[in-house]
Amino acid sequence: MLKQNKNTDHVIFDARWIWYGCAIAIYFIVLYLPLEDFTDPGKHALAVFSVAAFLWITNVFPIAVTGIVVLFMLPLTGDISASTTYSYFGNSAVFFVLGAFILASPVMRSGLSTRIAITIISKFGKGSKRLLFSIFALSSLLAFIISEHAVAAILFPIILEIIKAAESPKGSRFAFAAFMAMAWGSMVGGTATLLGGARAPLAIGMLQTDTDKTISFIQWTTWTLPAVIIILAVCFCVLLFIIRDSTINIELVRAKMLEHKSKLGPLSRRELYTIIILLFTIILWISYGTAWGLDWIALLGVILAFSLKITNWREVEEDVKWGIFIMYGSAIALSAALRDTGAAHALVQMLLQTGITSPLLIFTVLALLAIILTEVMSNAAAVAVLMPMGLALGFEFGIDPRALALGIATCAGLTFVLPVSTPAMAIVTSCSYVDRKKAMLWGIFLKTIAFGVFMGMVLIYWPMVGLSLVN
Repeated sequence: MLKQNKNTDHVIFDARWIWYGCAIAIYFIVLYLPLEDFTDPGKHALAVFSVAAFLWITNVFPIAVTGIVVLFMLPLTGDISASTTYSYFGNSAVFFVLGAFILASPVMRSGLSTRIAITIISKFGKGSKRLLFSIFALSSLLAFIISEHAVAAILFPIILEIIKAAESPKGSRFAFAAFMAMAWGSMVGGTATLLGGARAPLAIGMLQTDTDKTISFIQWTTWTLPAVIIILAVCFCVLLFIIRDSTINIELVRAKMLEHKSKLGPLSRRELYTIIILLFTIILWISYGTAWGLDWIALLGVILAFSLKITNWREVEEDVKWGIFIMYGSAIALSAALRDTGAAHALVQMLLQTGITSPLLIFTVLALLAIILTEVMSNAAAVAVLMPMGLALGFEFGIDPRALALGIATCAGLTFVLPVSTPAMAIVTSCSYVDRKKAMLWGIFLKTIAFGVFMGMVLIYWPMVGLSLVN
């Protein structure tokens, strides 16, 4: 609890123990609350859920460690067996994400992603506005097939070189806009498919665990793409406003990009095989994702990648964020515990006592909570917190659980404001070219617009394509 200051002889209290104490206090407070509608196992599940939500929000532990805390606490009283708790790691969504992350490794390692980025920027960036658009469009499109944090990691050094080549000083409008184009493009683009981040597969995994329904690869994109396109258009209009009257030396930028392109050489065998396997896997996801399973197809792609030697296990070990799978399994187990112990149903009964009975209002509140919570915790954690309650409410009020999964996961991906929400924002706001206050103010504006666009899609577009809010 106490630690020694290296520069003095004083002993300093470690503030982390305050948070640990708060987590323990939350568990026992919830456990002994006079909740008449809850069984003892239900109270225990609710207490574990409350501790997990607190730890995810405060970021006291990494999300994987919080997952371990959940896995330790659920079997604690014996109401939920350890074997049942651990069995949720066999959920298909976990293996889909595993396969998608492994397939993303050779895209980066082969140099394919860098080749695509440099080729597009050098070919289409023939003016400051067109250059900005090429950065923005590239970020968005790459996030369709690899996670947004990977997009940010790939493009950040390239954009930094563009800024330096253009001799754009710190504090310049173009430099700020270029980095925000990468962050906003990757964040919004990542919500369009199941490959853009961890939140969508997690939502589907929890949906499959608690209901008999799922969402196919093509359904997810069909139901989210219109809103994504509109939000991207709004973001780019903001970027154009930011760089108004801004000029850069575009010839120096193009010369630098062409120099990089010449160093890449011809398309390598590894890049070619990576393209073939990636396209093959995506086509199967679109065509046979429901019949064969997204996870099975992802693992087939992984086997082909290793068979053709376009990746190796050492690279995969370094590139895949293994901790996310612990978080996934624990979140799905926690959701199932709330359902099986009756805690989720009891929470719904408490909500009914408030007089709120409108399915649209309940859906709106859940989507709004997702778009707010995702700024103070990771977007996957926001999904893990809201999905159990959302599914229980959906069952009670006849809301289509697929709509709830889409609403919570999509809104959790609209992370425009704080760096804790997503690695893309953390990367750009740590850069000296980006004014954090300005990024936050624009982020609040875009988040407000994005939420309005999303709700418009829910009310107008979804019924047109066969997804009704109420069953």
